[in-house]
Amino acid sequence: MTPFLLFFVALATASPMRRQTMMLDANGDGMISKQEVLDAITLHDALVALDIDNDGFLYLPQIVELFGTGDIFYQLNNNGDDHLTIGEFQHGLNLGEFFDLFDKNADGFLDMSESYQMNYIYNTIQNPDAAITNALDANGDGKLSKLEVLGAFTLDEFMVAMDPNGDGFHTVQELTPAFGADTQAIVNLLDADMDGQLSYDEVKGGTSLEGIFDIYDVNGDGYLSLNTTEADGILYVYGVIKTDPNIVQGMGPDADGDGWISLAEVDIAMTMHQALDAADLDDDNHLDAQEFTMYVGTQLLFNRLDHNNDGILSFGEMHTLRLDDLFNYHDINGDGFLDASESDKMMFLYDRVMA
Repeated sequence: MTPFLLFFVALATASPMRRQTMMLDANGDGMISKQEVLDAITLHDALVALDIDNDGFLYLPQIVELFGTGDIFYQLNNNGDDHLTIGEFQHGLNLGEFFDLFDKNADGFLDMSESYQMNYIYNTIQNPDAAITNALDANGDGKLSKLEVLGAFTLDEFMVAMDPNGDGFHTVQELTPAFGADTQAIVNLLDADMDGQLSYDEVKGGTSLEGIFDIYDVNGDGYLSLNTTEADGILYVYGVIKTDPNIVQGMGPDADGDGWISLAEVDIAMTMHQALDAADLDDDNHLDAQEFTMYVGTQLLFNRLDHNNDGILSFGEMHTLRLDDLFNYHDINGDGFLDASESDKMMFLYDRVMA
């Protein structure tokens, strides 16, 4: 974050940010004290404000964006999974210690260069219906980093959002709202079979979400400024994903409606943590052998993961499992798809996740 200190100072002194500072800066001295933060917000409210995708978790990219390092993630992540729950955060530190993470010079105050993130948190708490731009800008610095974009959605979600008729292909017309005048050149570059449209496989084989970010990052500085047109395409796609969930979920896991469920469709529909949570039928925060073998994997795998031999698996013990492990367990014939006879349990998990 240090190389961009001057940008943050300029941002903090701009009139919109000054209005936010004055709300949190109760005595109007231009600095935010720890007591002012303690009087204005709770740690729980701050963490909910930072949970930009509303899944109850904070991921490593979000932590790095906030604090410039992932140290606090590893310190609080006791079970070794890929996220911190709000509970893990609250059990690991209090609001005063949370304040200290932003107080880089440890003087007990947040000056202009340190306060933009706390201002963002406070503003989001006060305005929970903030614009989509604020939701994507996880640290409130007025620009979108690659980490923020990669943490907000996946390439699969991008593709489904830009495929409004769900036929599994992208035409120039469908992609134009995202790429504007560059659309035809992008299609020409990725159109391996030269049929004038892009299949999902052509997109995934020719680029990545990082590559798409780089297309928008015209000045190559690693950020998309919200004050220019750089971020317009990303904001459009994110808006489609967030404001019309039927695009991704309307047909259940079978996003393209072909009667088969692929691993890519499962990846769009749920995370591995959500699937494991859905398999926990009695909501006791672990899976017994019956729950595991019914929905997740074999008894042999259960025994291998049960490190303490207590006959149950905690989510920590299952943290190495991936969605493709779950998918392959249900893909009995190994053809890469779940047909009607193989997908019933996956559909059950999906319904539990949606509920």
